[in-house]
Amino acid sequence: MRKIKNFKIQVYSYEVLRRARKHKLDLAGIGLDDEAAMREYASGLATALEPALVFEYLAPEDALAMRINGDTPSPLTAGILTLGAPFEAKVDAAADDTHKRLNRIAAQIFLNTAVGVTTGLALREAEPEGFELSPAIYISSCPEQESQPQEATSVPLYENELIKALCARLEADKIGVSFDTGAFSPKYSAVFALPWLSRKKKKSASASKK
Repeated sequence: MRKIKNFKIQVYSYEVLRRARKHKLDLAGIGLDDEAAMREYASGLATALEPALVFEYLAPEDALAMRINGDTPSPLTAGILTLGAPFEAKVDAAADDTHKRLNRIAAQIFLNTAVGVTTGLALREAEPEGFELSPAIYISSCPEQESQPQEATSVPLYENELIKALCARLEADKIGVSFDTGAFSPKYSAVFALPWLSRKKKKSASASKK
C-alpha cells in the first residue's frame, strides 16, 4: 500500500463553469457567470482541500481484483481518495441551493482530477510491464461522477461489502477515511480502480477489426 497526502490538485475553473452552465445553474444570480469570477471562487474552495490517497497493485488472481474485473481477469490499481474534512465543511456551508449545487460540481471535478494523479503514478508501474491503463472505474464516489466507463462486471460495483473490503485492504484509516451505512467520512471521497490493459491484447484487437 502506498500513501500520499496533501498533494497538489489543479483547479480547472473553466470546467466548473462549463458544467454549471450545462446544469443551468443561476450563475448570474450569485455573481459567478464569467470566467474570472468563477476562477476566484473555485480557487477559494480549493484552499480547503486536504487530499489524501492510498493505492495498491492487485494481481489478476487477487480475490478483490476478480470481483471488480468480473469475467475479464487483469491486474489493476485500486485506490481510495479523500478531499478532506476541511473541504467537506467548506462545501457544505453553502447558504443557498445554487451554491450547494455549484460546490458539488467543483467537488466532482476535484475528485476526478485527483484520481488523475493516481493514474500518473500507476503508469510508472504499468508501462515497464507492457501495460497501459483503462479509464478509472468509480466503485463508489461522493459526489457521483457524471460519466462511467461501460465496464462489464459479474459483481455489482456499488456493493457495500466490496467497498468495505477495499477500505480494509488499502488501510483507508491511514488517511482518516471510513465507510459505514453506505457513506464516506470525510464525505467527499472515492474508491476506484484503474484496470491494466495489455498493449499486446489491444494491438491484437485493433488488428482483428481491420
